[in-house]
Amino acid sequence: MKRALFSSLVAVGLVGCGDDGKQVDTTASSNSMTGIMTLPVTTTDPSTTTTAADPTTEAVPTGTATMSTETETGNTTFDPNDCGEAVVDIPVVTPNVMLVLDKSGSMVTPDKGYWDHDGDDANDDGIQDADPMMMAAATPKITRWKSLYSVVDFITGTFENSMNLGAVLFPSKMAASAYNATACPVNMTPEVEIAPMNGQAILNAIPGAEETDATIKGGTPATKGVKAALAELGTIQDGQPQFIILVTDGAANCREDAANNSELFEQYDENLPAVVGDAFANLNIPTYVVGIAIKDETSPTANDGNPDATNAYSKLNELADIGGRPREGDVKFYDTQNQVELQMALEEISMQILSCTITLDPVPKYPDYVEVSVSGTAYGNTQVASCDGSEDGWMFTTPDKNEIILCGKACSDFQMSGVLDAQYRCPNSG
Repeated sequence: MKRALFSSLVAVGLVGCGDDGKQVDTTASSNSMTGIMTLPVTTTDPSTTTTAADPTTEAVPTGTATMSTETETGNTTFDPNDCGEAVVDIPVVTPNVMLVLDKSGSMVTPDKGYWDHDGDDANDDGIQDADPMMMAAATPKITRWKSLYSVVDFITGTFENSMNLGAVLFPSKMAASAYNATACPVNMTPEVEIAPMNGQAILNAIPGAEETDATIKGGTPATKGVKAALAELGTIQDGQPQFIILVTDGAANCREDAANNSELFEQYDENLPAVVGDAFANLNIPTYVVGIAIKDETSPTANDGNPDATNAYSKLNELADIGGRPREGDVKFYDTQNQVELQMALEEISMQILSCTITLDPVPKYPDYVEVSVSGTAYGNTQVASCDGSEDGWMFTTPDKNEIILCGKACSDFQMSGVLDAQYRCPNSG
């Protein structure tokens, strides 16, 4: 569960945040949070003490650190800008992310579904490239699907505390290895609906790492996969940012409006960039595009089940640009040629999705005395000089001191755990 904790010296009401639309399990997600915490407060009469009354619970915009502006406690009025010991849970941005995963037959076929997953044999001579004696055998190749499964396992296990995840397969497990529409089905209800702590559910729903062409088969109906992901995201109205991560090993086909089987398989589905572009432009849902073993070459014109005269490399470059999250440089999509690069790509994407910027509301009265801890590591009240990755800690990002950014290890730990502790202290408060 992603949370932030702020401390103050007197009782603070724990404010609530309600969800609209699709419900998310609040025991595992910080998208909504309710409750009240009170501490004894001494009144002006030293012979009596009173306990702060429960303040009214109010909605809090997710992604901001918020405390009630004033709490009446007997004859004492508490200003939360002051300092204290009461702890308040603060909801932090928890993005909703759909994984759209290629399960086409080319992910496991003997001719091109196997790859050098650990990158130890780039010249494909069967010998480890790093061996100066040219005697050590390279590790055996494995299927692209096995690599994808392993990377999904790593990504979901690492980041499920910090993002709500769901998954769509294209084609679905019902796909056939056939030259007709039975190779192109996609479930419009995703294999795994978006929810917090969803890593194991995703692994249980997709084919196992060792599956072969008995299960991993069919065409490349990427457009249907993205549409299914968008339909799922459309059911969630919690105000959290939404993203799609599309992972594929080739150019999309299985066009929904194909007139015959030749159009179904031998033509690139131009509807894919239109759907992805519309999602970004009109729904504010960007798509990250990840390619698996994509070659920068034009395919032949042949009755082989793949789009004719099509450069998948160029098509994915175009798609990444239209999707709103292109990489810098000439290669806009995440071009991965082995499992190591695939894992690095999805890890980089996940860290981009998970913000390390936290809004403070109210603004601390004494910003020089704010102390920050992340996942149990205390960074105190000393800001780093730079957030370029050379230092671990935090710093204010605005002159008004209403926002902080976590840097280095503090950021990466927060992205994985979603746990931030901070205290508003005062001069000489100890």
